[in-house]
Amino acid sequence: MAVFEKNAILDCRVSGTKQLRGDSLEDQEKATHAAADRLGANVVKVFRRPHSATTTDRDDLDEIRAYIKNSPIPIHYYIFKCIDRFTRAGYSEYEKRKVELEKLGVQVVDAYGVIQPKRNTLSHIEGDFKYKWSMYSPSEGAEMFAAHVGQQEGRDIATRMIGAEIRLVQDGYAARRAPDGLKNKKIWVDGKEKVIRELNEQRAHYFQKMFEMRADNVDDIKIVELLNAVGFKTRIYRRWDRTDKEHPKVIGQKGGKQLTVKQLQRFIRQTEYAGVSYEKWNKHRPIKMRLFEGLVSIDTFNKANRGKIYISLNSDQTIEVQHDYSPWGKIKRLRDNPEYPWKCIACVMCKSEMLASASTGKSGKKYGAYHCGSWKSGKRAHKLFRISKADFEKNVREYLDNLKFEDSFLALLELHLLDQYREREKEILVASSSISHNVADLKTQLAKKLEDFGNAETQTVRRMIEEDIGKLEARIKQAESKRGHIEMTEKSIGSFRHYAAYIMEHPSEILTKADNLFARRMLLTLFFEETPTYNEILNGTPKLTSVFKLSDEFKANKNQLVTLPGIEPGLTA
Repeated sequence: MAVFEKNAILDCRVSGTKQLRGDSLEDQEKATHAAADRLGANVVKVFRRPHSATTTDRDDLDEIRAYIKNSPIPIHYYIFKCIDRFTRAGYSEYEKRKVELEKLGVQVVDAYGVIQPKRNTLSHIEGDFKYKWSMYSPSEGAEMFAAHVGQQEGRDIATRMIGAEIRLVQDGYAARRAPDGLKNKKIWVDGKEKVIRELNEQRAHYFQKMFEMRADNVDDIKIVELLNAVGFKTRIYRRWDRTDKEHPKVIGQKGGKQLTVKQLQRFIRQTEYAGVSYEKWNKHRPIKMRLFEGLVSIDTFNKANRGKIYISLNSDQTIEVQHDYSPWGKIKRLRDNPEYPWKCIACVMCKSEMLASASTGKSGKKYGAYHCGSWKSGKRAHKLFRISKADFEKNVREYLDNLKFEDSFLALLELHLLDQYREREKEILVASSSISHNVADLKTQLAKKLEDFGNAETQTVRRMIEEDIGKLEARIKQAESKRGHIEMTEKSIGSFRHYAAYIMEHPSEILTKADNLFARRMLLTLFFEETPTYNEILNGTPKLTSVFKLSDEFKANKNQLVTLPGIEPGLTA
């Protein structure tokens, strides 16, 4: 190779990793080498990498500028194939980058020969006078036009690509990377390749379990502990260095971490797990995804999200997504206070959910009470309705204790509970087995780390291995404790049938033992056609669903109940 007095660096860039599989970089390298030969310059460095030229933030250019500044030999030329390979962000961005390189003593050159060296309007005068205003580029107009064309071309390419993906998403097909637990599948529709979602067989079971447990009102921390105990780790993504298109190499990975509560909650909120696309590209108008029924049913998704996000399927088959949903309509999300479990009962006047608070008497004693807090136009919506906590809860519990399952329903319920018992028994055995396998794998890793520790020659390496050993021991301890809990549940599961029989005789226990206010709200829909008011509870007149009936004893004693003063149904604000 000939050695020249001047030095050049070549920049070969493609818009993304997909173009690396084509001939774009090879073509650019040939063209820029030819330009360096024409300039009589020695090529000292070739940059070959994927990066979008449409952005103004180019970390690859920062690397190039740093190379020029730190180079032990002077760099005279920075060569690229054409202006749109340098930038597609328009002429102003092109000029800015060009000036930055010129300040480093580097001339910008394109292989097509559009960019011409600067000239001095005073060059004809003896004395080599040169001023900032006397220096100009004879190709400035051509450069401006090329930069403008590059910007327009970049816009057109992005419009075609992104526009096509937006249309596919709006038609129910998939775009982008699939959520964890799902994967993309390419299909042919009308002679065109399109993408749909399908289950990832290796990972889907983790996400089905987290939805099912959350739908059963299991605490988030317990869900995370169980899934980590059976071996859940976030999906692993490989990090590639593709600067050499012929020999791309893995330079690291990300993921492979245990589940956290925040991450669990992010997973639960993704509507794609229920087969519903709900995102910016379809203007947040939810649509059913093509050929994908979902990882879980819409009903399970709704129960798992506990009203935070609620998917409803209308009679005309349209889908609606609601936030902070309540079966009684749009309501204020009330803080769950276990001291006042029956705030979900409605006010006798406005039928809005109750509030609860405690007032302090002169003696300093607290007096708890349920009351309505509805306001309209800055003032109370109606006369204050306030019932002492003791009376309110006593009357609610007395009514619920008199509810019974309809006789025709009991036989079906018993069969259903038996099926659930068998299903639960199977789930516990599978979970226990999975945890055992995970513990065995962790102990194998621990044995390997202990062996590495014995072979370590430096104190630094020993400390690093000790940290890994400590983490593994903690994970093994956590998994074994979870397995012990599950196995204990496995031994005592026979009591399930006795508990089921008790529930059939005392259905009020379903409501009174609900874990939180949201669960109690949802269970009310099982008992009542619409949320009952306190007055209806008092008089035994709520509209029950077909599953329940009121005991004859309560009906016989109903005439002995006295409606409390000031809450007559006819009272107005």
